[in-house]
Amino acid sequence: MTRTLDRASRLRAATLALLLVAPHAPLLTACAAQASQLDQGRALHTGKQPYDEFFEATRALREESLKAEERADEATAELSRALRLDAKSDGKAALEAARARAAELRAAGVLLQVELVPEARIVSARGGRSLEAADRDAIAAFEASLKSSLATSKHLGELSARAAELEKKRASLAAAWAEALADDPQRREVKHELEAAERVIAEAGAVADRHAGRASKLALDLVLAVDSGDAPARRGAASRPPPRQPAAGAKAPPRRGSGAGAAPKPPKPPPSRGEDDFDP
Repeated sequence: MTRTLDRASRLRAATLALLLVAPHAPLLTACAAQASQLDQGRALHTGKQPYDEFFEATRALREESLKAEERADEATAELSRALRLDAKSDGKAALEAARARAAELRAAGVLLQVELVPEARIVSARGGRSLEAADRDAIAAFEASLKSSLATSKHLGELSARAAELEKKRASLAAAWAEALADDPQRREVKHELEAAERVIAEAGAVADRHAGRASKLALDLVLAVDSGDAPARRGAASRPPPRQPAAGAKAPPRRGSGAGAAPKPPKPPPSRGEDDFDP
């Protein structure tokens, strides 16, 4: 008896489920059929150049935006690997390690300076000792990460600009599609793809902006982490201002304990202690 009741309950539940789902089945099928080709990574081909060119450009933009995060992560990964961290370490951990390594170099008398023009590079000032292999490796890692993050920021910034231009073109095509494709059998599909393109372009532009900002921030944080400021001042005589000379024709003040008109002896220049080399 109990088994009969359980079987009857399961049948009623199955019947209820069918009754609930059946009215929505056409709607669900229609939604699945309405997925745009752009969302699936394809470009609609109409045989009309303005539309085909636009859809292909939008598809390419979407594909590049899907790689934006990976590109932004690569600069951090390079820095992490060079500092012997886990390549999957986040940017904060990599920057802390870079900051600590730069502090070690400063303590050893090696100062670093970042130059951004004509191209990004890091130059070093040696404080009385030669750079060791580990020092050179660390500096090369800082420079490679800086270049990578700047290049990524530039590329993704250009991607964002492309998205803005494509949206202008989409708006122009959307305003003319009804007339341009009045007798075209694909006119409804073109309309659907143009509507989908608005969202695809907006999403791609937002992703490019976000990861371009990440790359720019990494570059700035890396500069702040390793840069020692201006080039070190020269020590010794060159670091002190020369003694002021009396103006031409002016009488020099008499020395204490001597007759009037006696010229004072010029001060002895301090001994030179040498200069720091500032080499790339």
